Amino acid sequence: MRRSTYFHKLIVYAICLITFPMVTLGVFSYLLSSRTVQQKVNDGALQMLLQMQQRVEQSLRTADNALTQFTVQPSVLRLLTEDVTDGSRSDNAALIDGLQEGLRGIQLSDLRVADVQFIQLRDRWKMSGGGYEPFGPLEPDWKQMYGDRPGSYWTISSRTIDFVRTLPISSPEPTAMIMFRVPYGELRKYMFTHPELGEPFIIDDSLRVVAHTDHWTRVGTSAASMPYARQLLDSESDSGLFKTQLDGEPYNVIYSKSAYNGWMYVSLVSVTAMTRESETIKWVTVAAGAVFLLIGAAVSLLGARRLYGPVRKLYESVFQPANGEAGSGGDIPASGKDELQLIGERVQAQLHNQKEMSRELKSQRSRLQHFFLLKLYLGQTDGSERAPYEAEASRQWKAMSVLVLQIDSLENTGYAEQDKELLLFAVTNIIAEIVPQHERLLEPIVMGQSQVTLVGSPLADEQAYSAWLDGAAKLIRETVKQYLRLPVSIGVSSPFRSLSEAGRGYKEAGEALQYRIKLGLEAVVHIGDVQPDRSLVPEYPEKVKSELIEAVRMCEGERAYGLLEQFTRELFAAPLSHRQYQMLMIALLTDLLRVLQEYEGVLQSLYEEEKSLYDKLFELKTSAEMTEWLYQSVLMPAIRLMEERKNKQHRGITDELLRMIENEYDSPLTIESCAFRIHYHPDYVRHVFRKEMGMPFSDYLAQFRLQMAKSWLTGTDMRIADIAEKLQYTNAQNFIRYFRKMEGMTPGQYRDSRGAGAQGSL
Repeated sequence: MRRSTYFHKLIVYAICLITFPMVTLGVFSYLLSSRTVQQKVNDGALQMLLQMQQRVEQSLRTADNALTQFTVQPSVLRLLTEDVTDGSRSDNAALIDGLQEGLRGIQLSDLRVADVQFIQLRDRWKMSGGGYEPFGPLEPDWKQMYGDRPGSYWTISSRTIDFVRTLPISSPEPTAMIMFRVPYGELRKYMFTHPELGEPFIIDDSLRVVAHTDHWTRVGTSAASMPYARQLLDSESDSGLFKTQLDGEPYNVIYSKSAYNGWMYVSLVSVTAMTRESETIKWVTVAAGAVFLLIGAAVSLLGARRLYGPVRKLYESVFQPANGEAGSGGDIPASGKDELQLIGERVQAQLHNQKEMSRELKSQRSRLQHFFLLKLYLGQTDGSERAPYEAEASRQWKAMSVLVLQIDSLENTGYAEQDKELLLFAVTNIIAEIVPQHERLLEPIVMGQSQVTLVGSPLADEQAYSAWLDGAAKLIRETVKQYLRLPVSIGVSSPFRSLSEAGRGYKEAGEALQYRIKLGLEAVVHIGDVQPDRSLVPEYPEKVKSELIEAVRMCEGERAYGLLEQFTRELFAAPLSHRQYQMLMIALLTDLLRVLQEYEGVLQSLYEEEKSLYDKLFELKTSAEMTEWLYQSVLMPAIRLMEERKNKQHRGITDELLRMIENEYDSPLTIESCAFRIHYHPDYVRHVFRKEMGMPFSDYLAQFRLQMAKSWLTGTDMRIADIAEKLQYTNAQNFIRYFRKMEGMTPGQYRDSRGAGAQGSL
């Protein structure tokens, strides 16, 4: 006999209900205490780091101020401008002695100084603790080492931390410098030594270690290879904290940047060491949880027994009659399911069977009605099939009509072409909601790319019925627009009284939709309003077409667009059928393509297949779409290509004329002779040159010759008369008169003002 699984679940659930809050509370307490300890240690380390920074910078500033006071003394300033290398002069010796005495008297507060040096870069001597000393052959190049950074700054040498100040301070080319050296170990006395607050050290802006508790091995080395170096350099805040890994262990990097000298004060705090104090809380929580778990298990066992009794009785009442064995109700099938699940499955099975039967009946009825409507709209039903619905329609309605809805366009709607079928079904559901059941025959259906609905009304008055029908169609259109953001048009058939005429109504409504070509998108089109007068002969706007073709030939894009709009307005103003509209637009496209064939290669380079253009034109639904497509896809690409070719031709003509002017400016050139040589009409060449160069041919030739005359006047000793003759002037006076007009002086005055060439005479 298998024991109850539901009984076991009750016990487990009760234990979890008691244990989970304790475990959650313990974990939360441990995490909170660990975070609090880390926050306190980080705050303490940052405060110690800021105190260390304040003490170090106070000592450095004291040293900086001492040097500042020393360098502004008159005796030091004299050493920047006077040469004292001649020791035989008493005043030089006095300056040297005064300098040495001043260096010895510099007080640097609590910093121990290894050496103070005054280095004269210009006269090549120095003064240190050893006295005056000229530069020797082994003297380092002080100017190269420190002179390229004028001003004052701190730097690191092999054994000392050096403060350097070039003199004069503001000069980009210093003549002297003063430097004092502080041993590495001097800054160590400012470092705090609290292991729990981390390992402090100081680095400069190039990541070299300036000070460290282990100054013998770490000071002067580079910290650039450390994993936290890049984060220190990239940090934009003056102080802060970030996490890193060192040798697989987590560390907090606490830092503070100095605005005084760019040094960074850093402390590495071990996260592992910080969290040791919170371990006690963790083990206390574990012990408390274990005790509560034992107590909860005992209480859960007692409570589960009392709760399980009624469930066991219900299970036996459900399953015992099914197997007919009076004594077997206590056995639970070995299926891994408890008593409540087995009872639930039995009830769900019964409900499922009932729902399946109801759904199957409804589905079969819906399919039969859909099939009947398809046959009705296609005119394939007989009287016996229509009889049940005909009697109901005759009793309720005085007139009926068919509504055919189609989606106008998916452009700018967010839908794709593959969504169209789903959208039509969504539209069907909307119509079923907003058109009451008593105003339509059965359900709306989808046929191909259309949604079809048969509606009826008890209104006998023709005008009242027409107004009701128009209102219903517009309500459908606006509702679809509101909920689906979808533009649709609806075709409306003429009224009929018998269902046998539903096939004719379906055809009429579809035919009405074709007149969107004239009325535009999102239209409600009644077939009675758009049926054309068959006796009218379509009139083709020949005059506007001719002007349009002329605008295309002249590459006038804006004018072509305006004439194209005028053409479509005049064409669609006539009451024609949609087929006549399409054929007249096809005629216009044919005329345009015939014109483009006159320009060699234009049509072939733009359109590989003329057939695709005609197919596209047939797909467009409205006059506005046709106008925009013809302009964007046919006219503008052709105009742009024709303009490019025309501009290339104009550039070639202009380049040829410019070459003639440059090579033959001293010959009798005219626009007529040049046009004859390149085989173009003079008027055309004159127009092209003026358009490309912005001035007439004769003006450009005269200016070019003027420039040649100016170059000869300044670069040669040619006589003015010879220059005038060479530049095709009939006499020197005409040349002088033109030159004075353009330059404001005579050629001779121009030559004299430039001071070049011989004084040529007339």
